[in-house]
Amino acid sequence: MTDKPELIPLQDLDRTNPMIWQGEEPAQGVFLDTGAPGDALDLLGTPSLRAPEAPRLPADFAPAPALRRTLQDLRATLGRAADEQLFGQRVDATHLDQASREALPLLLGSGEVNGRVALDGVNYEITEAVMTGVWHVHGSDGSEWLEVGPVPDVIKRAAASLRPAPVPLPDSMPGVMNGLAVLAEVNEHAAGWDDSLEHNRVLNFTLMPMSPQDQQLLLDVLGRADLVLNSGGFGKCQVMATTVRHVWAVQYLNAMDNTILDTLEVGRVPDAAVAAPEDFEDSARRFDVILETYLS
Repeated sequence: MTDKPELIPLQDLDRTNPMIWQGEEPAQGVFLDTGAPGDALDLLGTPSLRAPEAPRLPADFAPAPALRRTLQDLRATLGRAADEQLFGQRVDATHLDQASREALPLLLGSGEVNGRVALDGVNYEITEAVMTGVWHVHGSDGSEWLEVGPVPDVIKRAAASLRPAPVPLPDSMPGVMNGLAVLAEVNEHAAGWDDSLEHNRVLNFTLMPMSPQDQQLLLDVLGRADLVLNSGGFGKCQVMATTVRHVWAVQYLNAMDNTILDTLEVGRVPDAAVAAPEDFEDSARRFDVILETYLS
């Protein structure tokens, strides 16, 4: 029996990996990091051969009476949002027993948006249900509720509590190219923002020359508030409130968590993390399927 030829010549095995770009400039994000280079292989991570199994309700699950009423109240609230565009109504969940509180997120599923916010000394964890515009909110003070609306009211209240523009700016700084001009524009638009305006003002840093000193200046002047929303609807997106009212850092990330679009938005809570009015009718239909499965 003759030896088979090598399918891949041995002399080619040490060639450069074509999947790793050589000399590529690392992506930078003003509000994430300064793009310090690292090992290119670290970007790929270590793939898992099997995704962790998500918890599921047992096939014979039957909701307790209190949980059943909570779900029915949520459906009525969702119906008012779909039919009357009546938003911001809560359904309390603190009265549920431990088993029902553990079952609730499994019934509602996990949607595209999650986040956290601090307000009046309380930290809140926010998760959107699989039905767009249905929010599950947990407070560090033991509060827990379901809410229907474009975004939870606690997010809007926290955003409204931030310091107003204009904010003071330094006269000049060494190494700064565009930072002061950007901040002057942010000050102007944030101070003059009115809720009657239809769209946010967006400043795109991706193609704008920004030195490390520019990035640091923006961080020093605008700061970061404890209000972050993550959205996975159309790619990964992170929405971060600055400490200035109406000013948001919005960054779009690729599958390796590198920033591909880096912006500041001046205005209301950015659309990337907000449920649209037309979503609630579809959410009501999806919730009906859940109720038919577990309450019939």
